[in-house]
Amino acid sequence: MNIETYNGFCSQIFVSRETFEKLSVFHNTLLKWQNSINLISRSTINNIWERHILDSAQLFKFVRDIDGNILDFGSGAGFPGLVLAIMGKKNVHLVESDHKKCVFLKEISMLTEIDITIHNCRIENLRFINVDLVTCRALAPLNKLIQYVETYIRKSSKHNHLFPKLLFLKGKSYKSELSQLNKKIHFKEFPSITDKDSKILYVNKLDMLNVINE
Repeated sequence: MNIETYNGFCSQIFVSRETFEKLSVFHNTLLKWQNSINLISRSTINNIWERHILDSAQLFKFVRDIDGNILDFGSGAGFPGLVLAIMGKKNVHLVESDHKKCVFLKEISMLTEIDITIHNCRIENLRFINVDLVTCRALAPLNKLIQYVETYIRKSSKHNHLFPKLLFLKGKSYKSELSQLNKKIHFKEFPSITDKDSKILYVNKLDMLNVINE
């Protein structure tokens, strides 16, 4: 079924018609902007709905019950953070160092009338805010992502600040990335609905030992 239609998209993930219309605005605006700035890989332009929008939307069930702030590291064109916000998630913070991409993110937030916070800075320079979950997609290997989060948490004035949950979309190299970790992460692994070789990793806890798959 064609997921570019409302019924087709809902055959994979149910959303309201209003939400689907906002996702359509996102899609159409992205195509317009892609002509002037490189927002996504050219090889995926003809498959944005599945490769980017649906791929991001499948994370919503994991963040639905998160009440606090959500950080989306390296938001780029808004995947997955902006999609999650369009689907109704509150307190989403998009972190993106490229100014032009931030202008694009702001344009989408205005057109779709959603409330998001955009941080135009490098992850290393992000000021600390309390956060319940960190997510990202196609940004860096797992060990680098965890390093980003550790560096961020150290900025807290509270030494006992809880490590946030982590929600990462990973490609076929995820097993190799797990084997290269020098820390113990307690995580659950879920299949991706858009790619049989990809996985969703939901990290609940991090220690300084080895990897455990719960």
